[in-house]
Amino acid sequence: MPGKLSKPSLDCLYLRESELYAWNCNSRPSSPVQELTAMASPIVESPKHRLLQAASDGKLKLLKALGEELDFGEGLAKTFVQVKDAGGRTALHFAAAEGKTHVCKYLVQDLGLDANLKDRKGDTPLNHATLGQQNQTVAWLAANGANPNLGNAEGFCALHYAAEKGLKDLMRLLISKGAEIEAESHAGTPLQCAAAHGRNEAVKMLLDRKANPNTVCHRIFTPLVNSILAGSLECACLLLKAGADPNLDSNGLNPLHYAAAEGESEIIKCMLKAGANPNVTETDGLTPLEIAALHSDHAAVMVLLPVTSRIPTYPDWSLVGIMKYVHSDEGRRQRELKKMEMFLLSKSRGEEAFKRKDYVDAIYWYSQAIIASPCDATVFSNRSLCWARLNEGSRALSDAEACVALRPDWGKAHYREGVAWKLLGNLPMAAEAFAEGLKVDPENKELKVALRDAVEAEFGIPLSLGIRIIRMEL
Repeated sequence: MPGKLSKPSLDCLYLRESELYAWNCNSRPSSPVQELTAMASPIVESPKHRLLQAASDGKLKLLKALGEELDFGEGLAKTFVQVKDAGGRTALHFAAAEGKTHVCKYLVQDLGLDANLKDRKGDTPLNHATLGQQNQTVAWLAANGANPNLGNAEGFCALHYAAEKGLKDLMRLLISKGAEIEAESHAGTPLQCAAAHGRNEAVKMLLDRKANPNTVCHRIFTPLVNSILAGSLECACLLLKAGADPNLDSNGLNPLHYAAAEGESEIIKCMLKAGANPNVTETDGLTPLEIAALHSDHAAVMVLLPVTSRIPTYPDWSLVGIMKYVHSDEGRRQRELKKMEMFLLSKSRGEEAFKRKDYVDAIYWYSQAIIASPCDATVFSNRSLCWARLNEGSRALSDAEACVALRPDWGKAHYREGVAWKLLGNLPMAAEAFAEGLKVDPENKELKVALRDAVEAEFGIPLSLGIRIIRMEL
């Protein structure tokens, strides 16, 4: 669902109102200019910072002068490649993001810089130009060696970003330059990205170019389900007209379940006309009608009631009777029993997947277990470990923090948090987390080793000297 993946696509997983977990596609590369501004000193700017700022501002004469100032005999081309911000972005990335095509020409044509230079997250100048909606610069880069199919660490290519933002002209340009319509990212294909953001014109353009309306990858929501979660009736209708299967499960649920949970009664009508099965049940054994009733959505219930087969356990098969039963003590008891069964099954399958080193599958099953039992710290710990194995530091940290909140007295929870901080490159916070873990579990050897390694890596000081880890609040 591209890449807060900053999700993509593995997206990223995110919780919806319907309590469904999926790849999160809200994480995107931040603006190079925003980060450049943030890192600038209010008193003095270094020559490196000024060089990157000159590229961003399109001040070519100043850029050349600063390049010569920073060149210590290795040549201007190497100098411009080596000067980077904290995110690994060069002058070429900054110029592309701000649409300074003349600067890009100087760097690529005159100095011979690689048009496909990647920053720390794997994004190319073409990706940054696309995110900045710099049509002219995108066109120039694509015509001068930029590969539109080079994805970042999460698989996002320029077309994913353009589709997510609904940039039709850029999409058309990128496709004409060979961008792959079915390219997969952590948030899925460009069609999945467009549908997830309700970009109906982008969806239509991709479907007109034979994009697969039933694509499934990385356990990400199908385009149809993405359109439902985005609340886009137009996108849903376009997809159904193009052959999207209204009965194709997505992350264990039928599209009708998602529509019912989101209260999209008009989309439900559209799906029923396309052949959606109203009697399908999800993992808890609930039909779309029951899910709509649980959300007290009278409109959706009224749409589904005439086409749903009567359920024997309901004494009164009417709008009032259904609403009364689903909110009764007996109705709740039956659902809790089914949820516990689902929790145990999902946790077991997650453990099996982890043993196979299939971390993506393990994340899916642990996510299902969390839906069934959102207060189980062990499952959050396990999912954090899976994210860590996939080098997804932010997601590992999010789960670790949830684990700490649920069980602050558990050393393993603090250990998971420390590992996540270490993955994110924040050794002081990692050391602090390990130290917190030792407070509740002072004999834990794993925590002791982790704390020592973090401190020595950050400060070059052996922990045996007896230093104390403190946090300074400014």
